[in-house]
Amino acid sequence: MKTFLKIGCHLILIAGFIFVSSLQVQAQSADVNVAANVKAAINLTKNLDVNFDDISASSSPVLDPNGSNQDVNTAATSGKLTVDISVSNAQDIQVSWDQTSVTLGDGSSATMTFTPDVSGNTTDDAGTSTDITNGANVQTSGSGDYFIYVGGNLGSLSGQTAGSYSSSNANGSGDLTVTVVYQ
Repeated sequence: MKTFLKIGCHLILIAGFIFVSSLQVQAQSADVNVAANVKAAINLTKNLDVNFDDISASSSPVLDPNGSNQDVNTAATSGKLTVDISVSNAQDIQVSWDQTSVTLGDGSSATMTFTPDVSGNTTDDAGTSTDITNGANVQTSGSGDYFIYVGGNLGSLSGQTAGSYSSSNANGSGDLTVTVVYQ
């Protein structure tokens, strides 16, 4: 009986060693590398606001960022923004804006609607810029420059109430916000 107990204890010890050994064989580990690529800051500078200047109460004013204006005088200006990233190669960026139409108010009750028309270029030349859509992916110049031009139209006005209209007036929808991020 003692022999049987000794054999039984030995078998239990052997089974325990095999079990513990098999657990150690099943354990695995791997190292995970953690990395980050820090991009240069994007500098976005507003150079000009959109300004239709004096327009007729019954007109269809258009400020085309490429220069094909309609029903506006020579003092009217398209908006201009400059993107500058301090890099030595071209960068992929995305250009977007927060409103598909902007309400201009007179501060009282009269309003009109501005629909933006945005174009861009890697050189500072609005006349050769190309139209871009909201959320468009574009590429900067090799030195990280991109120029954004904002024009648009006020639709077909018919007997518009005289006054000074602005997106920042009390009954306006707020300024158009242009955002540039890395793609």
